[in-house]
Amino acid sequence: MTPIRIRTFYPADPLGLVPGGVDTFIRGIVKFAPDDIAFSLVGMTTDPEARPKGRWTRCSLGAREFDFFPVVGIASAAGRFRIPLSLRYTVGTALHMRHLRHGFDIFEFHRVEPVLLFLTDPRPKNAFFHQDMAVIRTESADIMWRHMPALYFSVERCVVRRLASAWCVRQEGVRALRKRFPTKAGVIDFIPTWVDADVFSPIAEPERKLLRGRFAGELRISIQSAWVISVGRLDTQKDPKLLLSAIARVHATGLNVCWLVVGDGVLRSMLEREVDSLGLQDRVRFLGLKRPDEIAELLRAADVFALSSAYEGMPMALLEALGSGLPVVTTDVGEVRRVVQPGVNGSIATDRSEAAFSASLSEVVDQRECLRGAPALAAVQNFRPAQVLAAVYDRYRQLARHQMDR
Repeated sequence: MTPIRIRTFYPADPLGLVPGGVDTFIRGIVKFAPDDIAFSLVGMTTDPEARPKGRWTRCSLGAREFDFFPVVGIASAAGRFRIPLSLRYTVGTALHMRHLRHGFDIFEFHRVEPVLLFLTDPRPKNAFFHQDMAVIRTESADIMWRHMPALYFSVERCVVRRLASAWCVRQEGVRALRKRFPTKAGVIDFIPTWVDADVFSPIAEPERKLLRGRFAGELRISIQSAWVISVGRLDTQKDPKLLLSAIARVHATGLNVCWLVVGDGVLRSMLEREVDSLGLQDRVRFLGLKRPDEIAELLRAADVFALSSAYEGMPMALLEALGSGLPVVTTDVGEVRRVVQPGVNGSIATDRSEAAFSASLSEVVDQRECLRGAPALAAVQNFRPAQVLAAVYDRYRQLARHQMDR
């Protein structure tokens, strides 16, 4: 049986150290796909020797193989670029079009810009929206479209009208899209994110103690401290400055805490200077970008996961922390209330002030032994890839059948 061939267009490097939930989302869709569905990805490369730009390369995720064609190369996925990556990627896709037009059945997109290159192509188009894009009209947005919201929504109108299928990881985003495009309401659906239990899972307490001992030595931190961990880009959306302020405030009350910062981004230098000015050098460790398996080990060893974002869809890093048995403290963003139960497996700050977030952080640090383990794991039992992605794979089959019947 010939598989249904999906071609995904997004500036991702599925085998690189790239901070961001969209990249994790794409890797999961490919990794857990059934045998009747095959993927190729048009993305970017962070390793031009292993995955050269302008050439198809055979890659694998788990047991699944896929074809990968980078149209742009970058030295670091953590920085901000003078020319926006989305623009560079779209131009790169256009320049390599002769290699990309053929050999697949269904388009898949995770941004609106590349869709513009294929508006007249009759093959079905499926898209994922990872935010309620109304956020670009807010002051907290760091999406480049915030400078031209009217133009974004004009592009969105052009694109959505040509989609055969669409998903959004934010329920409010689904409602907004259906309202703006009532004739497409029937093909726009909510999809949650998920946690890959093959990678993110807890370990027995004796093993955890050994792991903490190893990290305590490697990172030169006290094993007696409460290890607060964050995972994500260091940028305006994630608002790490709020988390740093909360760490400083909690530390000042006498709580023995240490912040493990996994990720990188444009705010790192500012944060490092702020850590120095606050005298918290022995309380904060900047760990940079890590592979998923390395992040999983750090989560297993940590005590509390913290998310201080200004806005989110359904943050995969938070689900991965819960899936590792960690209690969480978070701002009230996106779909976090689907999995975070205050007083059961974490706390949701009442607002995005330093006082509110530090109060939630103190609460979870104090109660971490009661909140960790089973209460955290129970929250993500319904958010496993096989359950979540079954509807997506069925949609591919529907689109393929419809295309064949035309």
